[in-house]
Amino acid sequence: MNEEFVVKENGTGNFAVNMDMGQLLDMMKAFMPPEELEKMSQGGNKDTTIQMKDLVDTSTAISADKKAILREGSLRLQMNMDQKLFKVDMLYPFKSMDNLQKLYGSLGDGANGMGSLMKGMGGNSPMSGGRQPDMKQVSSFFDLVTKKNSISRKLNKEKYAGLLADSMMMQMRQMGSMGGGLGEVKLNTVIKLPSAAKNITGSKAELSVDKKTVMIKNNLQDVFDHPEAFEFSVEY
Repeated sequence: MNEEFVVKENGTGNFAVNMDMGQLLDMMKAFMPPEELEKMSQGGNKDTTIQMKDLVDTSTAISADKKAILREGSLRLQMNMDQKLFKVDMLYPFKSMDNLQKLYGSLGDGANGMGSLMKGMGGNSPMSGGRQPDMKQVSSFFDLVTKKNSISRKLNKEKYAGLLADSMMMQMRQMGSMGGGLGEVKLNTVIKLPSAAKNITGSKAELSVDKKTVMIKNNLQDVFDHPEAFEFSVEY
């Protein structure tokens, strides 16, 4: 999964999430009951682009303020079970840094935000319902804090405790400890700034030569073993 924040001089920008979950399909199958696997197979191949306003405007599960934040986004879903293809690409514009903070929170809110919208997609996609490891949870146990000329991400210990209480996530963790390859599933964050960074913190944060791009490289095993490695703070 690659996250990319693109911040412009006036505080507007785009937030993109690109997830290539082909590596995880086999793991997902291990957690899913046979009837859910059969539904996925019957669903056939998918290559669909969705304008989020088409889901948001008809949803009764999310609040009006979250609808305003989410409706300008778009999502492309590609799935082919035989080819182990499962990609999700999301793109959301934001109008201010405060708007970005609210957007990030809404996307990580499985109860009232993105999770509810995915159930509205219908069909037999792994994201449209059912009970399987929800990879959106990877980012939902962090709080994004934005101010003028700064952006930071901090671990929310209460939310993280909830993640660790999820039985399927714990099964995935055990699979990783037995050599399940979780360290091969990359989780990267890129922040493109309108001006050179003045100060950055974070154990995994790296700065480009021109000081306008911050990169944080992690993997799925780090979610369980080193969640603090996803934290960062950038001033520019």
